[in-house]
Amino acid sequence: MCDVRYSFMLQETSHPVSSTVLNSAPCRQRPKRRSFWQRVLDQARSTGDWYLIPKLYTKNTAAQIASDIRRAHERGAGDHRVRGLQVGEMWETKWSPTSKGAPGDCEVWVRLATS
Repeated sequence: MCDVRYSFMLQETSHPVSSTVLNSAPCRQRPKRRSFWQRVLDQARSTGDWYLIPKLYTKNTAAQIASDIRRAHERGAGDHRVRGLQVGEMWETKWSPTSKGAPGDCEVWVRLATS
């Protein structure tokens, strides 16, 4: 979105108020925003090994995320629950409790098996 400023000239006349649009700078395209999972899975792809997701989760959430990523190849292309997964990819996942966060926090690890 461009930085556009509006300038209004108020006059004491019976004519309508006129407005002028002043562009302070040429429009620049904002880089496309990418989701957390798109960034994380790109990083995991580039390592070629097990990659620790840089967030901690509850036991149930960690198990669900690991399951969603591990079984994503069984879903249709537009049906993924996690953004950033590509068609034909198969991922290995594991999750486990960690001592890094609060009691009960778990970490999730992913590794690209095939592409």
